[in-house]
Amino acid sequence: MQDIKISLDVANGEGLSIVRVDGVVDTMTASELEKVMSSLLQQRRFRIVVDLAGVDYISSAGWGIFVSNIREVRANRGDIKLARMMPSVYEVFELLEFDSILRSFDSVDRAKEDFSAELPSGSFKAVPPAGPAAPRAPAVPIKAESLEEILLRLVADDPFYSVGELKSELVRRGFAVSFWGLVRLLWKKKLFTAKSRYRFARASARRGLRIP
Repeated sequence: MQDIKISLDVANGEGLSIVRVDGVVDTMTASELEKVMSSLLQQRRFRIVVDLAGVDYISSAGWGIFVSNIREVRANRGDIKLARMMPSVYEVFELLEFDSILRSFDSVDRAKEDFSAELPSGSFKAVPPAGPAAPRAPAVPIKAESLEEILLRLVADDPFYSVGELKSELVRRGFAVSFWGLVRLLWKKKLFTAKSRYRFARASARRGLRIP
């Protein structure tokens, strides 16, 4: 069984919590990381840097700990920043599109410095700034009634939509869906990753599930 080692530095005089993780973060060890993160939130320490230099694998259970906590953290004017990911870990991080939710840095110092140039609470780097965006094809009236069905049809029609683009398309079709609401729905439908959406679109094409 793989081991995990977690060390915590909160005595840095900057109000930051530096969480150093070594080992493997999977379904067997993720609970240890979750305990540390929960403890920080209970202490109202919302400015967190997670040093992943010693981690060579993170499962969906591990990534889920960061994603599930980020909304509360940012609601309290904090953030969770990831630092020093190994290339193999960063590749999965990017593939799963967590880079649209969490920010990553090549050093702990850069992650710490970024707190002085914080994004507005609750915002994400993948969300475009306010203003006109390059429009896709005009929306076509859709026969589907539910948010879930329209989301599935959008993914089936174009699996290369990003999470942010899916949100924009749903809003354009009259659904007041939040970014986090869409993240939860995609996770529930097992469509959070670009790869899973592509597979769904291929399977849907065989069944004839397309936007009219």
